[in-house]
Amino acid sequence: MLDHNYFEGKTINCFGDSTTWGDDSTGGGGNTISWTAHLQDLIPFKTVNNYGKKGSRIAQCQERDDSFVERYSDMDDKADYIVVFGGVNDFVNNVPLGSIQESDPHTFLGALNVIINGLNNRYPTATLIFMTATKTSFAHSTEPYPNSFEKNQAGNTQSEYTAAMIEICHHFSIPVIDLFNVSGISPFLANSERYMPDGTHYSPIGYEKLAHRIVGELIRYLI
Repeated sequence: MLDHNYFEGKTINCFGDSTTWGDDSTGGGGNTISWTAHLQDLIPFKTVNNYGKKGSRIAQCQERDDSFVERYSDMDDKADYIVVFGGVNDFVNNVPLGSIQESDPHTFLGALNVIINGLNNRYPTATLIFMTATKTSFAHSTEPYPNSFEKNQAGNTQSEYTAAMIEICHHFSIPVIDLFNVSGISPFLANSERYMPDGTHYSPIGYEKLAHRIVGELIRYLI
């Protein structure tokens, strides 16, 4: 049974991309409609910090300077829980997978290696949890982004990025919630536009549904 009093003084940092920021499929939206906006209705945290950044990749790239590996040290350093949710932008932008033995911030696994160890050092008493990116079939106006079951230009499907995140999290005994496979929402279902209007980002009711799924999985790792 959930003890609501346990969470009254707790802070959670939610670190991610546009799905954490709260993109509503039109480029609008924001933190007020994100899945993070529903957390305190379900778990009474004292503070929920949203560190979502639209378009942010796990790995570093030449075109931008807002990757997860560049931003993680900017978060509030007093968090009790840190949830890291991303990877779809690495997949659609052809980031090389790399290997769990490396720490090259320009590869997916190298950047995850840096992030996991960096967060562990920065927040030694916090609970760290990762979440895989949900499925995508992005109907972008100009870019021919691959969907989850197509190979990107690096020769990988999204499931390979999912497997890579799970592998490195298991390597370090970090809990990982596999939303790629258990989010309960898919752009490949009939009438998917109700929850995912553009095949990647969520509507307000989509974020609310996603929040309930996340909390259902998250609560196992919070106590």
